[in-house]
Amino acid sequence: MSKQYYNNIWQETINDIQDLIQVENFQNEPDFLKKPSQDLFQHYAQNYIRYIGIYKKLEDCYDQMVHPQKKLNLKELLELAIIRMIENKKLVIQFNVHSNSYQSDMVNLDELITDLKLTPDYLEVPIPRYFKKETDKERLDERNFIIDKTLQDMDLGQPEETIIEEQYFLDTKLENIIEIIQRNERGRHGIQRVLQFKLLRKEKLRKENKTKRLAEGEEITDEQENEKAVLIIQKCFKGYKGREQVYFMREEEMKFLGIQRDSEDPKQLNSQFMKAQEQRQKMTLIQQQHMKDYDAKKIELKQLVQETEGPEIKEKKIKERIDWIDMYLDKTEGKKLPAKAIDFYDDKKRYPPTQEELDALKGGKKGAKKENKPEKKGKKGKKDKKEEKKDTIDLTTVIKINERVEEYLTTWGSTDDSTNFQQTFVTDVAKGLVRQSVDTQMNSLVDELIEIELDNRHLFLLKKPRKKPPKPKKIKPPKPKNFKVPGAGGVKGRDVFDLLSELLEYGIVKKLMPANLSDLKGGQNVLGATQEQQFATTPDPSYPQLRSALAEFVGMQLGSPILKEKLDKMSYFLFFGPSGSGKTLAIRALATECNAMLLDITPSSPEVQQKFSDKSSIGKTFYTVFYVAKVLHPTIIFMDNIEQVFGSAKKKKGVPAAPWAKLKKPLQDFKKAKFIEPTTRVVFIGCTNQPELMIMKDTKNFFEKKFFFPMLNYDTRLTLLNYFIEEKGIKLEPNFPLSTLAHLTEGYTAGSFKNIIDKIITTERIKKISDKPITINEFVDRLSRQPYVKSQADYDKLRTFFDEVTGTKERREKSKAVAVDPKKGGKKK
Repeated sequence: MSKQYYNNIWQETINDIQDLIQVENFQNEPDFLKKPSQDLFQHYAQNYIRYIGIYKKLEDCYDQMVHPQKKLNLKELLELAIIRMIENKKLVIQFNVHSNSYQSDMVNLDELITDLKLTPDYLEVPIPRYFKKETDKERLDERNFIIDKTLQDMDLGQPEETIIEEQYFLDTKLENIIEIIQRNERGRHGIQRVLQFKLLRKEKLRKENKTKRLAEGEEITDEQENEKAVLIIQKCFKGYKGREQVYFMREEEMKFLGIQRDSEDPKQLNSQFMKAQEQRQKMTLIQQQHMKDYDAKKIELKQLVQETEGPEIKEKKIKERIDWIDMYLDKTEGKKLPAKAIDFYDDKKRYPPTQEELDALKGGKKGAKKENKPEKKGKKGKKDKKEEKKDTIDLTTVIKINERVEEYLTTWGSTDDSTNFQQTFVTDVAKGLVRQSVDTQMNSLVDELIEIELDNRHLFLLKKPRKKPPKPKKIKPPKPKNFKVPGAGGVKGRDVFDLLSELLEYGIVKKLMPANLSDLKGGQNVLGATQEQQFATTPDPSYPQLRSALAEFVGMQLGSPILKEKLDKMSYFLFFGPSGSGKTLAIRALATECNAMLLDITPSSPEVQQKFSDKSSIGKTFYTVFYVAKVLHPTIIFMDNIEQVFGSAKKKKGVPAAPWAKLKKPLQDFKKAKFIEPTTRVVFIGCTNQPELMIMKDTKNFFEKKFFFPMLNYDTRLTLLNYFIEEKGIKLEPNFPLSTLAHLTEGYTAGSFKNIIDKIITTERIKKISDKPITINEFVDRLSRQPYVKSQADYDKLRTFFDEVTGTKERREKSKAVAVDPKKGGKKK
């Protein structure tokens, strides 16, 4: 696409950012946070929505631009926009206190979206595309090559997706089987007899009607009967052809208006999808080549600047510092010299203070001591400091964004690159950046010379050697609690790739089918805000909300080291919901889009069970997994059926004992020891479809974010059925009751839908579709064999767990209690 198009989008985004910065500056007002929570919620929600639009535009520009210098500037601005977007999302969650979804992570902004005249899909937050192809690319390519090569040597192909087995609820006893066959055979005979009787009755009625007409004197011949039959057939056929003609005319008109387009198989070479993929690959190669050329040119320019301008820069800097030393001597009447050469860069230490400044400084210190004495004795002063922190919003990211905007206006606002058709680097801009690095390098060389000059002047002018300034005392950080990590001794000294091979051998390293977060299909809930007011608990999140939350809280930190460092540094997540609701698909999508390695330590899997036989092997396995994940990050550590670990170790009424409860303590030890460092892109994800079996306290403390994968609503079921059927490359009849099928499938999950359609629409069935169209009865037959159906009582348990484990219920009840009695937290006198 034209370079000018994305330059214009970049310029529009810069204008949007400038407008938004002015809005952000309102937070500097002293009483800003004293506004009602509803006003603050609206303010930050609008900012969040605007940052989503800015992020999407910047991400598109960064993905499509080939200019190397612009891409570097864009990446800095893009990462800052992501950080500020998520900061605003957290503030939106903080001030979401006006509904029963008290401070829930799944915020419903449908009413605000309607007021802003935007569509619900505007709130979608995708994972940046550069995570997969740029971040640590060489290191990750080497890691992935070793995994692929090892799997190939072990004759382990890429595993297929999990297939849901159909269940046939038949008793194996011979008498019961015979009884079922007899019952079915009697039913078949009865149906045949009824059909036969219907034909006989129809024939009898026809004869009675003919006899009646003959009795009335009407002449009836065979020709008249044939003509009447022909007319009825013609009427039906003409009606059918007319409706068919209108249908095709409507289709052509929709295509002409651009509302609809021809359906095509994306896997075909001439499809629009394949053409777009080819164009993207070409664009990626051009981007990589331009970046290599730019890096090579920077090295060349740096040598050139050092040879041509280096001596002049050095001489100029030496003269500046010599003049500074002479001026310092004049101000102190030849009695004092600067303490260090680096004082030149500090405005406070560059020149000696005057007598008036010294007196004012002494008086200020005495007054400060008197004022601070009473505050140290009491506890009120500490409380005031905490209140001051709460009454301010950190705008560091906004300041950095403003700096990047100013840099854009300075560098590219006045640069004309209309003749740069290939979009290669601009030499003048590159030379300016190189000159800055040379200038910084010269500062260190000149400082060494000035230190020698200060030593000589001390001996010549002050007749004594210069005292070396005391080294500043290092403030010792508090010693962290020394938590022992189990299993470190058995792995110490081994190469990480040797450990990786061992994990591959035991089947812990998984290479799943690639996927995207967009494959987690689902419809928008446009009544979410209304449901929050009406429901007593938190309403189910929609799948678009779930996709955005996964991208913001998991994907962003897993894909970028800078975002991991600047954001919440969360590493432990819980995915729960009915079987087949998309938990494993979400993990596959995160692994694909963030180029992450997947380590599966599900204890119930046969490959892993032998590694958890005793205490020493448990510690060694966990340490190996966490160590390999830490060194070869980004990594997802995955544990399915987590309720078998975080459940009760002892059997209780109606609750079985957790078979793998012995793994809980080692996992908690790794978290307490902070083995996953804040800058390490490693996440631990536990999955379960029976979260009610888990101990609530341990679950809350261990997992930092919890994601609920709900049952499908009507809109989502309709979307999924359409998607899976179109994926097979067929088109249903216009009168196919797809809406009825969506109503019939209430309670089924996306995994069940996919399994049903895979079983029905086979290769052989596709060949017969033109002669025998698909009917709804085929779906009903397969639906009866699907095991993954949750009863309403079981699903209510999941909703209750979601409300409790996220802390929403506790915060909601505490808020209501304070509203009743602010002094005693709601306790009635």
